[in-house]
Amino acid sequence: MSRWYQPHEQWPRHPKQWWRETIDLARSAQWHLQMVEGHTWGRIVCDPEADKPCRIPIFSSGTGGESAALTARRTIQRCDHPAAAESGRVLFRATELLERAEALLEAASRCLQATGKMAEAEELLLGAATAADEAEKLAQALMSEEDSNQLVVAAFEVLPEGSELDCPPTEVQVGALILNAAAHADEAQQLADGLPTGDSSDALQARIDQVRARVTDLSSQLEQGWNANGSSSA
Repeated sequence: MSRWYQPHEQWPRHPKQWWRETIDLARSAQWHLQMVEGHTWGRIVCDPEADKPCRIPIFSSGTGGESAALTARRTIQRCDHPAAAESGRVLFRATELLERAEALLEAASRCLQATGKMAEAEELLLGAATAADEAEKLAQALMSEEDSNQLVVAAFEVLPEGSELDCPPTEVQVGALILNAAAHADEAQQLADGLPTGDSSDALQARIDQVRARVTDLSSQLEQGWNANGSSSA
C-alpha cells in the first residue's frame, strides 16, 4: 500500500531535520512524495508520469542519513525533467485558483443563507397577527435573525483576502463573489488544458467541474431569491 502527495498538499513531517530540509526543497521544486510500507520512510519522485523519473528513497533512521540527504538535494537540483517541473507549477497555480474560487463560493453561499434567514424573520414578524401566537413567532423570528447574523460572520471568516462585503451583504456583492469564482475556475481550466493526462489532471478537472456546478447553483439561487422578494430563499 502507498499514498501519493502532490506538491500543493501538506506532506508528512520527517523526524530528522536534514531530511526535512531535503523534502522541503523537493516540494518547492514541484516533486511528488510517495509514502510506502517497509523499511523506507518514503520516496520523492520528480514526475510519477514520466518514463524514467528521478526517484530518491528517504529513510527514517540509520547511519549516514545526513550525507544521503545532502546527496538527494544535489539530485533534485540537477533533475533534467523540466516538463515535469512545469506541469507541477501549472498544477499548483490551478489548485490555488480553485481554492480561492471555492472560498468565494462558500462565502456567497453563507450570505445567501443569511439573507434567507433574515427574510424568514421578517415574514414571522408580519405574520404574528394574534396575541396567542405572537410570542412564539417573535421567538422564532429572533432565532432566525440570530442565525442570519451567525451566517454573515461565517461568510467573513471564509472570505478570501481582497474581497469585500458589507454587513449585511448586498445582492451585487454576493453576485460579484460568484462571478469571481467563475473567473478563477475558467483560468484554472485554461491551465488544466495544457497538462498531460494522468491522475493529477483528472482530479483537477473533477474539481473544476465541481466549482462550475456550484457557480451555476448559487447563481440560480441568487437570481430566484432576490427577484422574488428582494432577499434570498437559499
